[in-house]
Amino acid sequence: MLIDSCNSSLLLIDAQNKLFPKIHEPKNLENAILNCLEVFYTLDIPIFFSEQYPNGLGLTIDKVLEKLLSCKAHKFEKTSFSCFPTNSTALHADQLLKSKQVILIGIETHICVLQTAMDLKDKGYEVFVIFEAVGSRKTYDKELAIKRMINYGIQVVTFEMMLFELLRDSKNKHFKNLSSLIK
Repeated sequence: MLIDSCNSSLLLIDAQNKLFPKIHEPKNLENAILNCLEVFYTLDIPIFFSEQYPNGLGLTIDKVLEKLLSCKAHKFEKTSFSCFPTNSTALHADQLLKSKQVILIGIETHICVLQTAMDLKDKGYEVFVIFEAVGSRKTYDKELAIKRMINYGIQVVTFEMMLFELLRDSKNKHFKNLSSLIK
């Protein structure tokens, strides 16, 4: 299945001040997240973001938060590791997400991203994880989480794959501008 710009949304998970600097290659991850936000904002696709217990982990990192606010992204706070835990009275995915496909980015790959991806898949969503736009403190945690998600039927794709699936055609009015994000 391909990512469909008419039926997808982006969910950024927990890119917060206290943990983000400890993530492997945080600057590369921050740039990948900002590129994803630029694509979804330009294509007018809904953007959501979570913050895990912000009193303890802080707010979303500055540059990313600035972009999210300019995109008018919808924020929600959580204490569970999954954004949409199966057996919980927390926010339900169908209350927030109005699309069949959910693209996930953020941290940490092996905890909050993994649990959110699996819970969304269990709820019937088509889940995509952008490889360059997720991270963990340890590389082996990210690698194992990616393998586990693939084995569970979650689509792990690159930024470039996502971009060209959303655009679909070089005649797309945003092609020239967004394709410049590929370096």
